[in-house]
Amino acid sequence: MAKGIKISDSERESLRKIVNSPISSASLVQRSKIILASGVPDASSTDIARQYGASVATVRRWQKQFSEHRIKGLADAHRTGAPRQIDEVVRKEIFDLHTDGLDTREIARHCAISQSSVSRIIRHMTSSVDCHSENAVSTPDIEALVLELFESLADETPMTRFLKAIQTVTRSDYCTLLTFSKNRRKPNLVLSDGQPWKGTEDYINIYHTKEFLSSIPEGVVVTISDYFSPEEIHENGYYREYLSRYGVEHILGVDIGTIRGISGKFRLARHGQNEDFGPEERSLVKSLIPYLRAALNLFVMRVDMQAEKDALSATVSGMSVGRILVDLDGQVLEANPPALAILEQRDGLFLNGDRLVLDEPKKSKQLYELIRKNAEGQLEPGTRGAARAMMIDRPSGRESISLVVGSGCQGRRLAMRQTALIHLVDPAQPRISVIDALIQLFGLTPTEAKVALSLSNGHAIAETAQASGTSKNTTRSHVRSIFAKMGINRQSDLIRTVLISVAMLPMQDHS
Repeated sequence: MAKGIKISDSERESLRKIVNSPISSASLVQRSKIILASGVPDASSTDIARQYGASVATVRRWQKQFSEHRIKGLADAHRTGAPRQIDEVVRKEIFDLHTDGLDTREIARHCAISQSSVSRIIRHMTSSVDCHSENAVSTPDIEALVLELFESLADETPMTRFLKAIQTVTRSDYCTLLTFSKNRRKPNLVLSDGQPWKGTEDYINIYHTKEFLSSIPEGVVVTISDYFSPEEIHENGYYREYLSRYGVEHILGVDIGTIRGISGKFRLARHGQNEDFGPEERSLVKSLIPYLRAALNLFVMRVDMQAEKDALSATVSGMSVGRILVDLDGQVLEANPPALAILEQRDGLFLNGDRLVLDEPKKSKQLYELIRKNAEGQLEPGTRGAARAMMIDRPSGRESISLVVGSGCQGRRLAMRQTALIHLVDPAQPRISVIDALIQLFGLTPTEAKVALSLSNGHAIAETAQASGTSKNTTRSHVRSIFAKMGINRQSDLIRTVLISVAMLPMQDHS
């Protein structure tokens, strides 16, 4: 057979549609792939046969059929019996409408055929898709990918291992998961297979509104060839300006829905010299949709909890209080920045490996007893933990560090590990003045801040006026301004607000 069969652009497009259609028979898909491969210059019948699991004789037979009869020559010979009354175009439309979520009554009305015929065609096509060996995805493959998906949620960069695995399985050149917050078209996070796309920044800032699959039904797996011909793709500005830079012509995608206010979009992409995505990849991705939704939910929960943890850590750090979470044996599990700063000084306490150690062996023993008692109190019903304080002397002669040991999960119903929480206060840590704090927090003037501090210390207006050398009326005017800026109307509220708010500011030296 002559090498390099000539295929027109329209024939190539039709062949690709056959390959990508979920209702094409396995045999017709194989023949179409054979012809597409035969259109490559210097294509070898032997190589094509090996690639698609056919004999050389079979490859040459379909090459001959195509050369003589074009695409019609790839169809099976007509069998005896009554001809079909509903052609393949209408049958494909019925299947597409069913995939989009329309019920049989709506499809029947749209296609102007009976509802029973629609139901029969959908049953036949669904059965056909499920049974074709080329379209089916083996259970072990799905199980392995699902396991990779959920295990990768615990990685430092979640899902990277999974995205790399599915990229390999589907023979894709790129694989991404994009997330969008509520009412935001611009993606706020783009997860990839570990190697960020060179064009990720351009996509986020410029091209995210122009992509081919920007508005697709949730849960429906599609490719850009479902909507556009090769000519339309190449003429599109998004392709010319962006995708062509990276050689991308084939994209498969599914929108997995919105979870906890975050929506996710899954995308696979291939270079133009490779085949378009077919039934195998569609079936695989469709099987993964419920797992992707569950994983997105867990991922969002993890991000939310991390944000809450970071906010709490920042608050405690702002108060210059060191926080160390340790296990039953004093092994450090977590430590915030103020605690790490104290430990790095190695002045009275430090880390030996991952274990907290004091300079004085006797006090070390006391510390471990407190840790064990508070840690055991979490999971043992008969044991109660109790916070205890210790003073840690410093060999340098500086003022001692205050150390308080308490339960690591006090009040939690779900505790999986016995832990204790240690708080450290370093008196040498510089602190912001209350006057500066009130100015920074509430926009008070220096004079107003001094009045507020005096009142919060329990002094009356007359005492405050006398101490500042001003009249009572002037002081009352300052008080009205202070109450307006702080959103309060009583001195008791002022005291509480000053004490709470100042404690939340970062400590720094203003001397």
